[in-house]
Amino acid sequence: MSRPVMKRETIEDSAIRLFATKGLARTTIKDIAGEAGVTEGALYRYYSGKEEMAWKLFNRELDQFTHLVSEVLFDDRMPFDLRLGLAIQTIYDYYTYNGDQFAFILLTQHGFPEDKLLSRETEPMAMAERFVGQAVGAGEIPPCDADLHAGLLMGAILQPLVLHRYGKLELTPETPALVTTSCLRMLGLC
Repeated sequence: MSRPVMKRETIEDSAIRLFATKGLARTTIKDIAGEAGVTEGALYRYYSGKEEMAWKLFNRELDQFTHLVSEVLFDDRMPFDLRLGLAIQTIYDYYTYNGDQFAFILLTQHGFPEDKLLSRETEPMAMAERFVGQAVGAGEIPPCDADLHAGLLMGAILQPLVLHRYGKLELTPETPALVTTSCLRMLGLC
């Protein structure tokens, strides 16, 4: 790996960590440079500013995350309950092994202009709505308001992770299965 690539990765990792802990608004270019151990000018070799950096990193991380989850959610070779359970396990595993990236995706999405987020095919809420809508259409779950139930599912899946991030809930190896059972009940399948 060449030195400029390593420097860029260090800068990007530092930015994600700071955005995930301090938020977009409170993180400065100076903070990122200090965390990465580079000059502020080094950041401008790769990005025109903090906003461009945050948006590009957000898209990269969101695309990686949603790719993993969508591979499971939309694999119609498996029954609905198995797809949901595997997707939840995938989300919890991603959180466990990529906590800063997960927090960055989850917590910074509200810091970007809405017009950028609304058209995203990989936006997690849109994926959940599509998943529920397809399941209703295929008769895998009882008829329901797909938008409402997707929102309920997202809350049930993500809120325990937010509580854990803030030290208010302990996650155990059984947590994803408990969350899956709760989601299946919410959908009238348990």
